[in-house]
Amino acid sequence: MLSQLNLRFHKKLIEALKVRAGRENTSVNALAERFLDDGLKTVAPGDGYFQLIADPEATVRQLYRHIILGQTFGTALVSRDELRFILVHAREAFMRGHNRLATLPAMDTLLDITRNLLAWQVEHDRPVDGHYMKGIFRLAGENWTEEFDAFRAGLRPVVDQMYAEHLLRPLESDCFNLTEMPDAELAEIFTLPRLKAVLPLVLRGLDWTEGNATALAQDLRPAIPAVTETIEAGTLRLQIRTDGQHPGERPGAWYSTPRLHVLITGQDFVVPYGWEAFSELLGLLTLYARHPEALAHGHQGERVMFSPPGHVSEEGFFGIDGLRIFMTAEAFDTLVRELTTKCAEGTLAEALTGLRCLYGDL
Repeated sequence: MLSQLNLRFHKKLIEALKVRAGRENTSVNALAERFLDDGLKTVAPGDGYFQLIADPEATVRQLYRHIILGQTFGTALVSRDELRFILVHAREAFMRGHNRLATLPAMDTLLDITRNLLAWQVEHDRPVDGHYMKGIFRLAGENWTEEFDAFRAGLRPVVDQMYAEHLLRPLESDCFNLTEMPDAELAEIFTLPRLKAVLPLVLRGLDWTEGNATALAQDLRPAIPAVTETIEAGTLRLQIRTDGQHPGERPGAWYSTPRLHVLITGQDFVVPYGWEAFSELLGLLTLYARHPEALAHGHQGERVMFSPPGHVSEEGFFGIDGLRIFMTAEAFDTLVRELTTKCAEGTLAEALTGLRCLYGDL
């Protein structure tokens, strides 16, 4: 903010600002702020990246059109400046929040990209940034790609957000110079499926709000299906509902902003939740279903926690914010199995993928 800066301008510039402010009947501060804001949004030679970060909401709309809606109109999928924007904010996603885990395939995708860029450097005799590659991935530097593959093979299947941020530093820094790479090589590395997987992280890194997501949806009107799914486990019932387009709905009909609603019903309570809590719950239980040995002691996340049966007690339990729900071992296993299975297939999976790219996810 201008109020937090101590700026010095040439005397002639100050006088010109005063004259212009007098003509427009405004204050010098307001006029200077407007000129600075307009100037930062104007492209200068080599200044494409700074234009993108000057108006991140417009940048996200542009990326969404290209990556999700496929509206490239024959141009390249994304520019090098846009790739830099994506990589910077994908890393920043893991710097926000508290005690989260890398719950999406995006982490593996970004490490695949790192490996591809490293291999290109080696194959084309480009200098490798040993400081980053040795320090972060513990490589000896004798055979870069083989050593990187060995590091990946030994990496734990569950990565916390701070270590994930650490692993993404080479991508966000100048460790890989994308300007040296031919367009065809970049297109083979930054493929459309990979960019779709990483976009939810970019939104998370921008601290994307529900208001931002609503504005994006109303502007671009993505077709995300309306789905209702009910999961029952013991005495617990989860009703998942997404607002969106119903089957057979004609184009041009009333547009419902895509949203997610979850209603958790027990014997003596009913509690509603939205996307943020549900996405963390789904990500955490999906990791547990895939790698139970890595989360055998449970996890305390940003808003969601869980403890599997047999760790603290014979019962299993999970919690969202201040709520704790205790379940028998059989009911807990049913909840994990039903939730992760139904959210990974069919129309519900399609709707959740669309919501991730609107609201962001880790």
